Amino acid sequence: MGRNNADFFGGHIDFDTWHGKAFRIVTTPSGHATDDEGNVLSDDPNRWSIVTPENGDAWNWATAPKKHINQARKLWSEIQADPEAKYKMDQIRRSMK
Repeated sequence: MGRNNADFFGGHIDFDTWHGKAFRIVTTPSGHATDDEGNVLSDDPNRWSIVTPENGDAWNWATAPKKHINQARKLWSEIQADPEAKYKMDQIRRSMK
């Protein structure tokens, strides 16, 4: 997929420029992770989430450990190119304005 898909979905979002401003990588609190049907997933200490100010209280969740932020940074191009992440990238773009 790569960057071409990210461009198709609205252009590449630079992780280091916008992390902490338009989006954050946070630790997902117990009971807040759900699957596509809304079922609560079991706890996983390695689970992290991408949140934006549009996510309400989630914007104030604890910042993820540095290793998880680095993992998100490393995967950022793949995340942006994933069609299933388009809604999140659109949230981030709205937060960039």
